Parts: sequence; C-alpha cells; structure tokens
Amino acid sequence: MNGKVFARGLWISFGVIAVSIIAATAGIYYLAGDLSAQADAIVRARADVQNETVAVANLASLKAQAPQAEQYQAAIDRLIPGQYGLVTFSQWFQNEGKQYGVTAAASFQGAVTPAQGTLPGTVVFSFNASGPPPNVETFLDAVSRRATGFLLSIDSFNVSTNGADYQIAGKGTLFSQ
Repeated sequence: MNGKVFARGLWISFGVIAVSIIAATAGIYYLAGDLSAQADAIVRARADVQNETVAVANLASLKAQAPQAEQYQAAIDRLIPGQYGLVTFSQWFQNEGKQYGVTAAASFQGAVTPAQGTLPGTVVFSFNASGPPPNVETFLDAVSRRATGFLLSIDSFNVSTNGADYQIAGKGTLFSQ
C-alpha cells in the first residue's frame, strides 16, 4: 500500500509540476505579448511627440518668416496683376514702346486661362514693334526682362527690315494672378 500511495503522490506531484510549468509558460507568453504591445505603444508615442516637435518648429519658423513673406507677396502682387489688371496691358505696351522710340502694339489672342492654386493664369498675346534696331532691341529687353507691373514671356517673333528700321511681329504669354 505504501507503494501505491507513493506512486499516487509521485503522479500528483508530477501533475502539479506540469500544470505549474504550463501556467508559468502561459503567464510568460501573455506578459511578453503585453510588454511587446506596451513597447510598441511607447515607440508610437515617441514618434508622435517627435512629429509634433517638428511641426511646432516648422510653425515657429513660418511665424518668424511671415514679415519677409509679406514683402515677397507684395512684390509678387506688383509684378503679376490680377486677371482684371490685364485690361491695361495693350496701353502699357504701347507707352513702353514710345519711351524707347518704338511704335508698338499688342492685343490678346484667345481667352484668359484663370489662375489655379499656385499656378498663375495666362493669356496669349500678339505684338508688333517697329523702329531703329538699337531701340527695338532695348524695348524688347525692357518689356521681357525688366518690366514692372506685368510678367510676360516672348515666345516667338519674326524680324524683317523696312529701310533702316526693324519690324517685329511676335507672340508671347502674359501671366496673371
């Protein structure tokens, strides 16, 4: 009988040990998963803090640059007129020609493409200019590179001579806000 009690006690002890090992393994597995989830949460929280820090730094930088940006915006507003400011372009082109001793005229070709977002609006124009060669050259340089009040590009032109004068016919693009 002692042998049966001993065997029964031994099996019960092994059973208790096996259940304890299984319970301990399950507990460690659960805690490891919980620790992993907590570690992931900490990593996400740190990433969020870092992103917020970068965003605050960017906002501070933008706030510091605001006065300078206002100056640039004012300069852009002077350089690129609104769509309705284009109405005076033909008269301006003609007056610029007179300042350089050139007979000049410009007219719009087609409809205005309105500005969209940060892209400026455009309108195609054609022009004619005639006068002495150095005056025409200076005039074209002035209206295409140093003009105030309008931003334009001269896309193409043809040059012919009429005695001592140049006659130029061309097309360009005028930009608007």
